[in-house]
Amino acid sequence: MQKTQRRLTLLLAAALATVLTMLTVAPASAAGKPARSNGKSNRVIFVHGHSPFGKHDCAKVFSTARKHFTNNGWKGNLLTFGYYSKNKNCSYNAGGSRDTSIKDVAKKFANYVSKHYTKKNKKVDVVAHSMGGLVVRAALHYTHKRTPGFPTKLYIEDVVTLGTPHAGITKSRVTLCGNARQCKDMKPGSSFLKGLPSKMPSTTRNGNMSTDWTTVSSYDDGTVTETSGIAGTADHEVQYNAGINHGELITTSSGNHNGRIKYSTKWTKWHKRISPVGQARLAVYWHATT
Repeated sequence: MQKTQRRLTLLLAAALATVLTMLTVAPASAAGKPARSNGKSNRVIFVHGHSPFGKHDCAKVFSTARKHFTNNGWKGNLLTFGYYSKNKNCSYNAGGSRDTSIKDVAKKFANYVSKHYTKKNKKVDVVAHSMGGLVVRAALHYTHKRTPGFPTKLYIEDVVTLGTPHAGITKSRVTLCGNARQCKDMKPGSSFLKGLPSKMPSTTRNGNMSTDWTTVSSYDDGTVTETSGIAGTADHEVQYNAGINHGELITTSSGNHNGRIKYSTKWTKWHKRISPVGQARLAVYWHATT
C-alpha cells in the first residue's frame, strides 16, 4: 500500500513539474512585440507606386535605392512588395490591376506583413514611393481600426513616403491617369482619402508597434505637389526645393540638395541636405530623422 502511494506521489510530482514548465516557458508568439531600436539589421520593404501601364519591374524601380542601402552597410533584407499581376522581379507580388482599389491593395499588404513577419514576432521598416505610401498608410489605419479582412496588428517600426499624394495628385495628373479605380482614389477629395485621418497612424493601439513616419516631397514634383507630399501630420516632414522630380525621389541617392525639415511645428531654413534616398535610409535607421 505504501509503495503504491509512493508511486502515485512521484507521478503527481512529475505531472505538476511538467505543467509548471509549460506555464513558465511561453511560446515565441506570446513573448510580446519586438522592441524599437536603431540599426542596420532591420528588413526593409520597398513599395512601388502607381503605374499607368499596370506593371512594374520591382528590381529595376528600386535598384538605386537598394544599392545605396547596401553600399552604406545595411545588413537587413531589402525586399520589394508589388501589387500588379503583370509585375516581375518582386520579392512578393500580391497581384491586381489599376482597377484594384488602394484599400484592397492595403489589405493585401497588411496581411502579407502580418503572415510573414508580425505573427513571427518580427518587425519591418517600409520605404514607399508615390501611391505606395497610401497603401501603407491605409494598411496601418484599417488594421488599427480592426476593419474586417485586415490583421489584428502590425509590427511596422518606421515608414518613409517619397512623393506620396497624401492629399491627392495634381489636376493635370488626374486627367492623364484616367478612370481606373486607383486614379479615382488618388483624386483630391476622394472618398478614399477622406476616410484616412490627417494624423499618420503611428499611435500604439490594439497591440500594434508604434510607427515613426517621415514624409518627403519636392517642389519640382509635377505629379504630387510639395504640400500634398507632406499633407497630414507625420513625425518628420522633409521638403526639397528644386531639381528633383517625382521619379527622382526614389532614384536620387547622392549629392547635397537644397531642402528643409520640420521639427515639431517649425521648419528649418533651406540648406544643403542629404539626397532623398539617403534621407529615407537615415529615417529607417534612427528613431528621429536628422
